[in-house]
Amino acid sequence: MAIEFKDRHSSNDLNIFCELALKAEEYGAINLAQGSPDYAPDSRLTEFLQQAIHHDMNAYASACVLPLMQENLIRFNLSRPKPISVTEDEVTLVPGATYGMYVAFASFLEPGDEVIIIEPCYNTYVPAVEIRRAQPVFVQMPNSEIPWELIQQAITPRTKAIIVNSPNNPTGKVWDPTDWDLLWELIKDTDIIVISDEVYDLLCYDGREFLSAWHHPEISKRCFSIYSFEKMFHISGWKASYIIAPPEYTAAFRKIHQYLTFTVNAHAQFALGNFLQVFDVHQNRELFRAKRDLFCELFTGLPLEIIQKAEGGYFQTVSFCRQTFPYTDREFAELLIREAKVACVPYSAFYHDGRDTGQLRFCFAKEDQTLVQAAEQLKEFFAKSLSAATV
Repeated sequence: MAIEFKDRHSSNDLNIFCELALKAEEYGAINLAQGSPDYAPDSRLTEFLQQAIHHDMNAYASACVLPLMQENLIRFNLSRPKPISVTEDEVTLVPGATYGMYVAFASFLEPGDEVIIIEPCYNTYVPAVEIRRAQPVFVQMPNSEIPWELIQQAITPRTKAIIVNSPNNPTGKVWDPTDWDLLWELIKDTDIIVISDEVYDLLCYDGREFLSAWHHPEISKRCFSIYSFEKMFHISGWKASYIIAPPEYTAAFRKIHQYLTFTVNAHAQFALGNFLQVFDVHQNRELFRAKRDLFCELFTGLPLEIIQKAEGGYFQTVSFCRQTFPYTDREFAELLIREAKVACVPYSAFYHDGRDTGQLRFCFAKEDQTLVQAAEQLKEFFAKSLSAATV
């Protein structure tokens, strides 16, 4: 008898980012859909990686974190504008933030448990919950405002966790101290665990201050905070992230993690750990703030509305007029790939039900010339489209 492979989650077989990347390649489109760099990483980082080859790190790792990485990562977090103080028993290296979230859920989530997911959200959250045979409970966030009343209504005796994402992908919203306090008020009399996706932690703009779940005196006692070197240094292909959690949470996490990957490859840890000592957080933030501002300037005058600049991260939300362009956001995104040769992500991809919001997400973390060229191609496309519509 043939083995039946049943679906373990409700999401598409091929995620939207891979799908759009393939379409962009097919049509020769500029890829502003994925948060992937189109330029080389910092030369110092690559030099450190080259140095790692000459160190004897080819045997099995004996610890979850390379000692050099552990020491420098703890020091780096203490040097933040708002320090994060952690111990060796609270930090774990993982091969990617999505992997980290899945193992976090595997450490405590049981079949039938509920996890609150605030939409729009990154599309790996739902599979991470459903593969554990738990139930996602969706709460929609209107106009980037956190719907506290709806979150409260979503909490039941079966609620085991809530996923928080700040700075948010795709909206760019950054949580402030009041948001964290309100969350605590909702969960303080429960056993709900906070899964805090903080991969864009270093990219907050216009005076916005990054606050981690770890900064909250109470939430820090029952949270998994997820960070990403891939986002910090814009090296998406390196697959290196880390988790901060209380010692008992970390112990439960590592019981599973040790039987999967155990750690991130030692050579990458060596390079990243050394780079942490010379990495300039302020300079990096200003680089991406300038790219965001350039993107918004270039898109001014196009029939795409930027309601609010992204407060953090490296994605900008835009809206299009469906009276002028009578398409769903998915149809319009695909039209832009085919005709304008520019790829973006339809906002419907960030909702479990694929709801059409008339919004698109563009990545501005690209070479300046890439953004200039994309804007020129969109300008030409819209000029032709609007001209044809008036004939």
